[in-house]
Amino acid sequence: MGQLSDLLAWEERFDEGEALSREALAIRSRTLGPEHPNTLMFKYNLAQMLIKEGKLREAQQLQQETLDTQVRVLGPEHPDTLASQSQLAAILIKEGHYDLAEKIARATFAAQMKSLGPQHPDTVDTVRQLGTALAFSHRYPEASQLFRDLIEKQSSSAGQGDPWSAWYNFACVAAAAERPEEALGYLQEAVNRGYKDVRELMADEGLKTLRSSPVFQKIVAELKQLPAKG
Repeated sequence: MGQLSDLLAWEERFDEGEALSREALAIRSRTLGPEHPNTLMFKYNLAQMLIKEGKLREAQQLQQETLDTQVRVLGPEHPDTLASQSQLAAILIKEGHYDLAEKIARATFAAQMKSLGPQHPDTVDTVRQLGTALAFSHRYPEASQLFRDLIEKQSSSAGQGDPWSAWYNFACVAAAAERPEEALGYLQEAVNRGYKDVRELMADEGLKTLRSSPVFQKIVAELKQLPAKG
């Protein structure tokens, strides 16, 4: 059911996706209990669906409820708790609360660096939230340095992770800072390092300002020529 709601989201059938997500959450809340980690995961997924629909206030409330429960049940340093904190920062950015989003994302990033390391996808995602908050606060040089420091730490780390992920998220932050040439350069670097998901590339709201660029269209065309993922 979760995979079907994800597919509906890709197809921008958000009303259907939301209804399915609510049904899945109700089933798990009834069968597993409202504080079970699996139930909380589906609550997190519903918040993500609401974000896609632009229902930011409801998404923020739901994400805060999820986070509060995770802090109590799982603890403040649990990876799921930290992922929810990062998602809350993302919602706050969309609502224009950049200072609060920065504060939450910075604390989350510090905890994830300690427990997960610089290459973990959750850590990189949080850097995107932190960098975006900084970019929208007209502090792009600080955001840029944040990513360069992360990339340097990744290159000297033995941890697992995608070598392209920091560059991809760096591109999104540069796009938020209205630096399209830099953003396209970072995106090309991500592709050079193995990024292949053309569907995500086309759907990512963080890159929508780049879609009319011939360079972006060339990157998309090149990715479409790659063999489909098996």
